[in-house]
Amino acid sequence: MSDGVGRLRRALDHQYAAAVTVLTGALVALVWSAFSASSYRHAIATAWFRGHAISAHSVVIDGAMTIFFAAVGLELSRELRSNLRHHLRSALSPLLGALGGMFATALGSLLLGVALHSSALRRGWGVPMATDIAFTLGVLALAGPQIPKPLRVFLLTLAIADDVLSVAILSATGVSHVRAVGFIAMVVLAFVGVAVGRRLSPSVTFVVMIVPMWLAFERAGVEPALSGVVVGLVIPVATTQAERLEGAVSRWSTGVALPLFALVACGVSWTALSLSGATGKVIVGTVVVRLVGKVLGIGAGVFVATKLGAQRHASLTPRVLTGATLLCAIGFTVPLLFAGALFGSASATYGAFTVGLLGASVIGALGGVVLLRRATR
Repeated sequence: MSDGVGRLRRALDHQYAAAVTVLTGALVALVWSAFSASSYRHAIATAWFRGHAISAHSVVIDGAMTIFFAAVGLELSRELRSNLRHHLRSALSPLLGALGGMFATALGSLLLGVALHSSALRRGWGVPMATDIAFTLGVLALAGPQIPKPLRVFLLTLAIADDVLSVAILSATGVSHVRAVGFIAMVVLAFVGVAVGRRLSPSVTFVVMIVPMWLAFERAGVEPALSGVVVGLVIPVATTQAERLEGAVSRWSTGVALPLFALVACGVSWTALSLSGATGKVIVGTVVVRLVGKVLGIGAGVFVATKLGAQRHASLTPRVLTGATLLCAIGFTVPLLFAGALFGSASATYGAFTVGLLGASVIGALGGVVLLRRATR
């Protein structure tokens, strides 16, 4: 029994584990929905209790993904505490890169919507903005062990900023509404978490903070799963106990949260879609906007940051960053949140955005991995 657990732990700690579990979940979802879209939709979206909007989809997106974001927060906490001054100086590049990528994709969607006479692309300008941390980091592992460590930190910072800013835009545009009481609770709990983290062990701090912070995010109207990032950040990752906690959370993220997320996010009702007509414009437009907008927008943001004097690690060469920007075309969670709020998750337009995001993610992943492998060879 112990040997089996040990082998499982080693497998989940492997650098390719996240990519394998994500791709497995995505393939299951695509095959299942292709053969029986109705049974897939029933299993994923049907409410478990009458009168309550609790389904497999909501449990995974709002619940299980909290573990993934907690793993991200713990990793960021460790990186920041290892050299805080350096990371603060180098944070401007990924932050401006996130803003550039968001602006370019939103503007591209509006312009392409006008050119193609697609009201869905014009109305859904916010859909292609956000990058998915889960898929991006999972695919990054496929680029090989030569990938420079600063690139992972760069992508972590960019993707988190991307998600947070996208959620803020969702609120500002009326797609979602941030409630003041919950937001205040989030801020107060963050300060409480810092104080608790200095006095209690990392594991106890994690257990004490995760549920109240999740409830505060949910009450505020912000994606509850993002609470995991805050909890991870307030825990000082500088001891053996903290390293064990990070390892355990990371394994749960890789082995459970990521494949379940891919399973509930990647199913498509293919019969309702066509490459011609309105849905075809949305599919093609989303692919073009995601790929071109992310590459040009993030590249422009990093260029501006460099001109402003931002420091960038020597390993982050233009070729490496180009490969990374292609990986940033991978995205489902916040983009589909935006699409679902605007068009409804059962609509053909939502399905078209799903296929477009999937296509951009596949092309971005393949192109990014190839470029990164060549750049780091």
